[in-house]
Amino acid sequence: MQKLKALISDSNVQSWLQQFHLGDRSLAKSLLEAFILVSRDDFIVNLRAMLISEAKDVDGRVALYAERELGHRFGIPHRLFKETKGKKRRACGAAGPAAVKPTKSYDPSIGSEGIVAQMISELCREHPQKFLNHPGPDQIRRGRARAFWVVTDLIGSGDRVGRYLEAAWRVRSVRSWWSGKLMSFAVMAYSSTARGEQRVSRHRSNPTIRSVVSCPTIDTMFSKKVAEQMKRLCTTYDPTKDEAGHLPWLSGGPSLGYGNEGALIVFAHGAPNNIPS
Repeated sequence: MQKLKALISDSNVQSWLQQFHLGDRSLAKSLLEAFILVSRDDFIVNLRAMLISEAKDVDGRVALYAERELGHRFGIPHRLFKETKGKKRRACGAAGPAAVKPTKSYDPSIGSEGIVAQMISELCREHPQKFLNHPGPDQIRRGRARAFWVVTDLIGSGDRVGRYLEAAWRVRSVRSWWSGKLMSFAVMAYSSTARGEQRVSRHRSNPTIRSVVSCPTIDTMFSKKVAEQMKRLCTTYDPTKDEAGHLPWLSGGPSLGYGNEGALIVFAHGAPNNIPS
């Protein structure tokens, strides 16, 4: 992990800075220098080490799921597992949710769940007695999994990982396992914002939240006065500001990224949608 400050002399970075008016360049430079850049090796090695370390405290096997966007109806996520029909519904099926699956037919791109899913597969092959790879209900029962972990690169707004937890929670058997203290929930992230953690911690499954590093944001890296200047800079130079439906950051627009997080982190595998446009 390194600061983008180390790349400030790069010709591409200098060309980017030239796009700003002279009076705004120092602010743009300071904003860029506040970002942290996470290499692929740093991401995999540290997230993997955290999973192995935390799993030592689990008396049983751990079910691992790569966090991704799930299908939903009217904002309510579909149940993570299939259920039998009838009055007494029971989760069924050997297969769990797909680790990687685009939810929009017009957008087949794969996000960070791709690299997370690959790491989970390798971890489960190396430690088959401890980890289960996206198990379905039958495998959870047979393997006696005692922990349900959602693994992600970043808890930004907390919305998406919250929906993943809710998709599992909507399954009656899952709620039964939790209430009977047969299964605990956790979200394991490389990084997380304070607001995102608060959002996720309010879920009814009472999940434990662990992260390798805290995610810097405009509000946490700068004083209140400078943070306001940074936000106005992002609004002024937002490349999407002329698009239909655009709103400034004060109204919840995209200038600071999804959820107005203003996250200052970039991964080698991609930039999260919580960073300024």
